[in-house]
Amino acid sequence: MCMRATEEGCVLAAQQNELKGRVTVLEREVANIRAETQAGFKQGAEAMRAINASVANLAHDFGERMNNLDKRIITEKEKWGETLRWVVKVSVKVLLAGAAVAMGITAIGKFLE
Repeated sequence: MCMRATEEGCVLAAQQNELKGRVTVLEREVANIRAETQAGFKQGAEAMRAINASVANLAHDFGERMNNLDKRIITEKEKWGETLRWVVKVSVKVLLAGAAVAMGITAIGKFLE
């Protein structure tokens, strides 16, 4: 039994009640979608923070390794430089000694003639 003045009023009231229920359901669904979206953005932000931390750690590690490599290369260059200087010194001494011996032999040969 409807307390409205007309039958149409009763049908309209029933349709309004049904519409209110459907709108309430839609509002809940939209709220759930909004909450899920916010949770997704929060998870995305956390993932980006983790990625940023990982990249920063990798960059720091790469920098340290490059510094160590540069130090090693410089040390090797110094060692090769010392070795090359030693080879040049020995070569010069051998050449000078050979020249001195040759001059001595030539000088002795000239005096003995």
